[in-house]
Amino acid sequence: MKSIAKAILKLFGWSVVGEYDDSLKNCIIVIAPHTSNWDFIWGVLARSVYQVRVKYLIKDSFFKPGIAWFFNWTGGIPVNRKKKTDLTERLVKMLDSGEEIKVAFTPEGTRKRVDRWRSGFYWVAMETKLPIVMHYMDYKRKQVVMGEPFWPSGDWEKDKPVFEAFYADVTAHTIENFNHSF
Repeated sequence: MKSIAKAILKLFGWSVVGEYDDSLKNCIIVIAPHTSNWDFIWGVLARSVYQVRVKYLIKDSFFKPGIAWFFNWTGGIPVNRKKKTDLTERLVKMLDSGEEIKVAFTPEGTRKRVDRWRSGFYWVAMETKLPIVMHYMDYKRKQVVMGEPFWPSGDWEKDKPVFEAFYADVTAHTIENFNHSF
């Protein structure tokens, strides 16, 4: 699957930068910008190149009869954004059972412009004691780029500049919808 994904990406002029170390069994993955449905396609192809099994959060309304199988097959975790969920508790149980878990978050939460990013990924990382691995999709350079694992300190205000610096020079698919504010 890796070679097929690489070939498709190459056909469209894209490349994947970075490599998952075998010792990184569990992590929280942050992916931005998220301004287009194309982000999902490039992300799934990049995941095949990285050769990692990644689950991702998606609105529960996508899990409709006839299409739910696709989101289950690709690693979707349905989330009801209107109410607080037990996501962190579920992840802790998976970790306690020995299951390897990599969960992707898109902190913008939508493809539309937002006033600020959601910080839930950060607090989930703190509660699960997992590192955060930042990724971006740069449409100008046509690259999916992976950062080094980052261990949050628990002080969001202190750690925010790390995220802001990583995503500072990234070009989104829909530029006007990407807000760098945290």
